[in-house]
Amino acid sequence: MDISDFLVDKYETEQYDYKVLVYGNYTFRDNLEADSLVEVLRRVIPYLSERRKIHFTILIPEFVKSLNFPNVEQRIYTLPTYINQMRTHFDSIQFMKYIDWKRNDWDIIYTHLPEHTNQIANCVFNNTNITPKIVGYSHWFEVPENAPYAKNMLDSSVAGLLQMDECGVNSEWLKRLTIKHAAKHYNQDVLDKLEKIIQPHYLGVDRVNPRKVSEYTDKTVVFNHRDAGYTGWEWFVKCVDEIWETRQDFKVYTTLAQIDRPWNERVKLTGRNEYMDFLSKMKFGVGTFQTYSAWSISTTDGFSVGCPYLLPNNFCYPEMVSVASTPYPYLYDDRADFIKRFNEMLDNPIEYDTTEIAKNMVWNERIAKWFDGWDNVFELKAMTETDSLLKIKEFIKQKGTTTKFEILEYLGWGVRIKFTGYRNALRLMPEIKFTKKGYEWIGN
Repeated sequence: MDISDFLVDKYETEQYDYKVLVYGNYTFRDNLEADSLVEVLRRVIPYLSERRKIHFTILIPEFVKSLNFPNVEQRIYTLPTYINQMRTHFDSIQFMKYIDWKRNDWDIIYTHLPEHTNQIANCVFNNTNITPKIVGYSHWFEVPENAPYAKNMLDSSVAGLLQMDECGVNSEWLKRLTIKHAAKHYNQDVLDKLEKIIQPHYLGVDRVNPRKVSEYTDKTVVFNHRDAGYTGWEWFVKCVDEIWETRQDFKVYTTLAQIDRPWNERVKLTGRNEYMDFLSKMKFGVGTFQTYSAWSISTTDGFSVGCPYLLPNNFCYPEMVSVASTPYPYLYDDRADFIKRFNEMLDNPIEYDTTEIAKNMVWNERIAKWFDGWDNVFELKAMTETDSLLKIKEFIKQKGTTTKFEILEYLGWGVRIKFTGYRNALRLMPEIKFTKKGYEWIGN
C-alpha cells in the first residue's frame, strides 16, 4: 500500500469520463505562450471541454498561464532546448514516472511529437496495463527544406505516425511534402498507410474583426515572423534594402526580429490584444518563406483584423486563401514580382477586405472538423461482461469511492492483464462516475 492513497485529496469528486495525456513539441522556448502548440491547445481544450467531461495532463517544459484551465494539470517535463536535439531525446525513465500506470489510466494520448511517438507506444503498450488510443497533430516535420542538418528526424516521424490512428497536419501541402520525402525510404504499403493517417487539420483565428477600408497607417508594413532561415528573413532584408535605395517613405515593423536598418522598427507588445490591435493598423504584412512554410498563424492573425499579406504563390498559401470566392490579389511568384508588388501596395490604397477569408477560419468551426468530428477519437472499445468486470463493479459499490491502485491490489493484477477494456466497460455503467483519480459509486 502506498501512503499517497491516504492523502486528503485522494478522492476528487469532479466527473471526468476521459483522461487525455498531451505530449508536446515545444519549439519557441523563449516564450512558450507564443509557441505554435500552445496556440493550438488553448483553443482545443476549451472546445472539447464544452462537449465532454475530460481531464487533460500536459507534459510541458514550464508552466504556461494560458493553459491554466480547471481541468488541466501541467506537469514539468524536461526537454532539450535545441530543436533537433529535442526531437532525438526521449527519456523513458522520466516518461514512465509520469505515466504512473498503477495509479493512472490514460484513455487517449494526444501527441504533437511524432518523433517520440513510436517510443511512447512501446513504453505504454509493453510496460503498463493500459492500451490508450493514440492520435496526434504535427505542424512541423524535419525535411531538407526546413532542416539543413547533416541528418534529420523524418524517419523517426514516420515510425511515430504509423502508431497513430490519425495525425493532423496544418495543410494538404504539408501532407504531400511529408509523403514525398517518406517515399525515398519507405515502400508503397507504408505510404498508403500514411495517406490515411495524415489528414489536414486547418488552424484558425481568434476573432473576425476586420477594419474598415483604408483604416490603417499608410506606408506601414509588418513582418511578424521569426528571423529564421525558413522564414526568409535574410532574403526579405535584401529585398527591402534594394527598395530603400529608391524610396525612403515607409517603415517595416517587426514583432520578433530586429535589424539595424533605417527602415526597421522593432515593437514590443505587452499582450495579445495589443498585438492584434497593432496588426489592424498596419497597411499590409509580408510572408517571405523560401523553401518551406507550414501554416502561418502570424498571417492568419493579420487576416482576422483586416490586414492583408503579400505572400508566396507557393507552399500552403494558395490553399490558405482559396476559401475566398474571388482570387486573392497579393501572391507573388519570385523576387522581382515581390519587389514590384511591395511597391504597388505602398503606393495604392488597400481596398481588399479579408473578412471572407477570416470567417472561414474561426477556431471552433475549424476544430469541429478535425478527426472527422472527434467522435471516433472518443469511441473506445469496451470488453464484454465477464466475472472479473462484475467483480470490479461490486468492489466499487462496496468501497463507495476507490482508485485504480486499490482495484489492482484487490484483484492482484499487474502489467500482464490489460485494464483499458475494463475501464471502457465501466464507463458505460450509469452507476459509476469516473473521477480524476478513480471511481465513485453513484447508483443505489
